[in-house]
Amino acid sequence: MNDLYEQTYYVRVLDTDLFGLCRPSSVMNFLQETAAQHSMQLGIGRENLANQNQAIWMLVRLRYTLFRPLHGDEEFRVRTWYRAPHGAFIQRDFELISGDERIGYALSTWVLADVKSHALLKAEDIIFGNGASEEDMFTEKLGKIRMPKELKEVAVRQLGYSETDANGHINNTRYADYACDAIHFETLTGKYVREFQITYSAECLAGQTLRMLCKNEGNLFYVRGVDKDHKSHFDIRMEVAEI
Repeated sequence: MNDLYEQTYYVRVLDTDLFGLCRPSSVMNFLQETAAQHSMQLGIGRENLANQNQAIWMLVRLRYTLFRPLHGDEEFRVRTWYRAPHGAFIQRDFELISGDERIGYALSTWVLADVKSHALLKAEDIIFGNGASEEDMFTEKLGKIRMPKELKEVAVRQLGYSETDANGHINNTRYADYACDAIHFETLTGKYVREFQITYSAECLAGQTLRMLCKNEGNLFYVRGVDKDHKSHFDIRMEVAEI
């Protein structure tokens, strides 16, 4: 079993924003694709899990940190591994590398859920092994986001077909676009998202309407997506920095 996996990517034009930088949603997409490819290599990819265990992967939390922005046409590598599962939760870590430069890292928490009911399954009964070696593993834990009070509604978003994934839900990466739109990132000239963190609370489906609640505290931006019943579907915390 190969506990470490690495894949090389180019930041394509469609991955960049009006500033020529890799969008947060594209960073998340690179991480998601690397995790999917590694899972397939380990025999625990989407198709195998569905057929053998009637299970699907679900992302619960993610936080990435970039020490500098990723630019259009840049080549870089994403290295990933998972930690030994505990109960329903599996921690997967990432490193982003350009040449010999470590340009960022990410932490994520996943669960396995029943295909039909989406009830959580015991990961230890499906994912075997101890994950990567201790020298490769991170020790940092990924907790929930502490959202500020008095969030202000800034937008209403209608979710559609083009945002869905293979499970029929809104793709994990699209929430980053929702957040950047909500804070009008196009006005933040000379900035990039240094740190992005998201906690998923409930699934979103095409046809659903979400209200975007926001608050800005200096270089920190907070975004929450709630439905018509004010139920939270995701919380996002973004820290911006000078390019």
